[in-house]
Amino acid sequence: MPSLPDIDSPHTAFRRTEKHFKSRVVKYALPSLRTLPVLDLSRPDDHEDDEVWKAGWWGPQDVDSLQRLRKGKERERGERPDLDVGLLKSVRQVTLEDGDVGWVVAPGCILIPQYLSPSQQLQLSQSALEQYTLPPNPLSLSAHYVLPPNLFHLHSIDSPLLIKPIYSTLSEEEKERALIAQERAGGNRTMVDTKPEVVVDFEDVLEGNRINEGIIPSSKAGLRTAKELMKELRWANLGWVYQWSTKSYDFTNPEPIPFPTPLAQLCTNIVKSIPWSEVYKDSKDISWKSWKEDYVPDTGIVNFYQLKDTLMGHVDRAELDPSRPLVSISLGHSTIFLLGSSTRNDQPIPLILRSGDILIMSGPGRKAYHGVPRIMEGTLPSHFTPSSDDSLSMKTTKEFLQTARININARQVFPPGFVRPNPTPSPVVHSESISTSSTLTPTSSVSINDMITRCMNVSSYWS
Repeated sequence: MPSLPDIDSPHTAFRRTEKHFKSRVVKYALPSLRTLPVLDLSRPDDHEDDEVWKAGWWGPQDVDSLQRLRKGKERERGERPDLDVGLLKSVRQVTLEDGDVGWVVAPGCILIPQYLSPSQQLQLSQSALEQYTLPPNPLSLSAHYVLPPNLFHLHSIDSPLLIKPIYSTLSEEEKERALIAQERAGGNRTMVDTKPEVVVDFEDVLEGNRINEGIIPSSKAGLRTAKELMKELRWANLGWVYQWSTKSYDFTNPEPIPFPTPLAQLCTNIVKSIPWSEVYKDSKDISWKSWKEDYVPDTGIVNFYQLKDTLMGHVDRAELDPSRPLVSISLGHSTIFLLGSSTRNDQPIPLILRSGDILIMSGPGRKAYHGVPRIMEGTLPSHFTPSSDDSLSMKTTKEFLQTARININARQVFPPGFVRPNPTPSPVVHSESISTSSTLTPTSSVSINDMITRCMNVSSYWS
């Protein structure tokens, strides 16, 4: 497919496309959807019903149009083009067992437009905020704040309660160790970039558990209300806990945190409904043959994007069988999703994902670089508009999504039939276990992970 010009650019095709959609150099200007063919398979037939068109994403971005915006006038909507013929030739339509239409947009990748009804979108968005943020699910905030067990509820009632950062609860000795750990980590942080061809085994995961250094509580975090922290929330972890620093799962506990049953059933039904023989009809891959019977998600990440947030291109390969389906659910604002190949050098396909869309990545699609360079501001569907009939929880959910997008992605860590070995773990002193002496011993040091764990056990703190 066409790509952006690479005149003297040191960047890969994937990175150039990311930069194009991320750009906010010119005030009021939106990145062009015409420079590259955009795959927009979930658009309503009538452009008057299309939030992307109504928000002006197909409108002109010339000097005169931007000047109108600077004067406070409404953004011109322009003319929504027909779907790109070239891109349509590169995708294949399949019919799901429940009658829905899906599109094979890349090897192993299926987009199901508008799979969720408006009421289902609202219900799942509410669950993501109200239920999936409850203990014991770890949150992006958990390493830095002594979180109350009812963060979303406190947010909904606009509670004035000030929530303490973990750092402020540490002893002076612990603070000193944390600061030393921050200084050490500050100059040595490296991005763990999972390669598309990587296949991990159980021993690899245990090694990740052994070297996991955790996240150091921020010494700069201050007192926050629940409303302020909800704006800072970026993810919640469901099921098996994912370790961001090592890109591996934490198997130090014998069982995962319970995965939400309704969400598991939804994802299982989606996988069962896909005609995998059609998806893989031109492939020799036969790993899909058991998915309808034995796919059960046991881990997931709920991503909470604010309008200016992005997600860099990456691959997800931490599961023991990384070919099994990853089910991704879009809620709230539309987004530009880049779907590439197993190399960043290839031009990715820009997809528009709308609220209610489902994207499944499986087989070779799990090796594809993908990312979110832009949340499309102004594209929130009308059914997310608060109503006088809403419950307090639903009203708060809708208000949250006025400036946000939620993505839920579910995966299966253990392939069916896998039996976990149960070795006795040897004691490990983490690299954040800072001691004032040159010798680290269990009695002269306290790990940062231990500090966080102690503060995450908040039942007595908030009772």
